[in-house]
This record gives sequence, C-alpha cells and structure tokens, in this order.
Amino acid sequence: MKNGIIGALVGLLIGLMIGTALFGPTGGGVGAILGAVLGLLIVTPLSVVLAHMTAKDAFSVTCPETHEEVQVTLDPKQVGRAELLNQRKRIATCSRVNGRPDCPEDCIDQIDI
Repeated sequence: MKNGIIGALVGLLIGLMIGTALFGPTGGGVGAILGAVLGLLIVTPLSVVLAHMTAKDAFSVTCPETHEEVQVTLDPKQVGRAELLNQRKRIATCSRVNGRPDCPEDCIDQIDI
C-alpha cells in the first residue's frame, strides 16, 4: 500500500501542476484530486503485480540460525496480498529444511521486493 500512497502523492503533484497550467487555480484543485485518485488506482495494482512476478524466483539468503546460505521461495499470491495490505511476507519453501520452515523466518527481512 505504501507504493499506492507514493503514486497518489506523485499524481497529486502532477495533476496540480497540469491543472493549474491549463485551467488556473480551480483546475489545479480538480487536477490534484484526479491525479491523486489515478495515481493510487494505477500504482497500487502495478506494485502488487510486480511483487507477484518477483516472488516466482528463488532467493539466496543467509539463515540467521545456521549462518549458511539457503534458497527460499515465497508464495506469489501471499506476497501480492502482503504488498497490498502492508503485511509481512512468508516463506513458502526453504532448502535448509526441504519444505515449509518451522522457524521464525527472520531471513525474510533480507528479501526486498
């Protein structure tokens, strides 16, 4: 959701500038509102799709417990929801435990999507 808010702020600024340039102060207000709404509606779904596509790859991380490099995968659907709702992402599989880990999954902080 943070990406959607950034998109709304950028849209607000762009709408304000274009609206004011074309239609004066009243147009600037309308442009700011429309820009913010469009920025939120465009950037939010794009960030969810990007997170969903990025999560399909395996990530190399250092296990906080063993300090060894392991390969982890994320569930793309869960990552998309987590990105939208600003929740913590979860690991789907880990090469250290050959499946879903029962650990606290602290290595997830090493993955930036």
